[in-house]
Amino acid sequence: MANDGLVLVSGEALVDLIPKGDTTYEAVLGGSPFNTAIGLGRLGVPTGYAGRLSSDAMGDDMLRELGASGVDAGFSLVDPRPSPLAFVTRGTAATGSRYSFYLGATAYDGPSPLAADWSRTAAHLHIGSFSATDGALGEAALAALQGAGGRATTSYDPNIRPFVVPPRAETLPMVEARVRLSTYVKASEEDFDWLYPGTPPSETAARWAGLGPKLVVMTRGGSGAEAHFRGERIVQPAPAIDVVDTVGAGDSFMAALLAAMARDGALGGSGREPGEGEVGRWLLFAIAAAAITCTRQGAQPPTRAEVDRVLGQG
Repeated sequence: MANDGLVLVSGEALVDLIPKGDTTYEAVLGGSPFNTAIGLGRLGVPTGYAGRLSSDAMGDDMLRELGASGVDAGFSLVDPRPSPLAFVTRGTAATGSRYSFYLGATAYDGPSPLAADWSRTAAHLHIGSFSATDGALGEAALAALQGAGGRATTSYDPNIRPFVVPPRAETLPMVEARVRLSTYVKASEEDFDWLYPGTPPSETAARWAGLGPKLVVMTRGGSGAEAHFRGERIVQPAPAIDVVDTVGAGDSFMAALLAAMARDGALGGSGREPGEGEVGRWLLFAIAAAAITCTRQGAQPPTRAEVDRVLGQG
């Protein structure tokens, strides 16, 4: 493997328009996979980002932010059309934020940058959000999971956005197909509620763990997270914090989860099987990273030093 230990993240990068008042918005770099790549880079994990970026001013800012966070953007494609937009409506710590997307005729709308032989240059592939599930980019993400071929590990975060994905009956089989092909899966309690209304989310998370993944993690907002693997369930509460903004918290959790796995040698074709002690540590680290993000305005994932300080390890 040419870049042993590299985590490759693929998916959308866009501009979050976050309300500052009744009629004004602040433009912030975003997109769940983009945020996850930034989070991994800040945590010191060798990271590459394969996305579709605009050549406009916001796209230039995205490239600068990736570079400043230590992320290799050389896997990405640059398109002259404008950056896609997401209008954000803030929610609570329990419900999270809501998003309305504008993707057509933007840099988002085009062929996937994911190379068919990605597993020759990366130890792990992470895909997430609507770009990993629906449309041409979703099909390319599915093919990329199928192409892991035992040479690399994979992870998937469906990160359901009801206003941009197809109706539930169409989305559910697409999500489950990707769950079956992924080594690790993370989803929110809200994702499970939308995909399986009326079914307890913990029950569904446990069922997903039997579909193929080594580990399924469910985030529960201010209530923490839980993990399901080999018939076991581990629950980890979240610390009490003063929430400023929930934007990007789930992406920081995902990045920190992968970073903790990387540190324990769980990523890559020879990655070790997760044990109860390791999974507990992974959840603690990821919850701490998400909590730090919630104390900040916008999607601002922490560094490893910041997380270690919160955990009393720095």
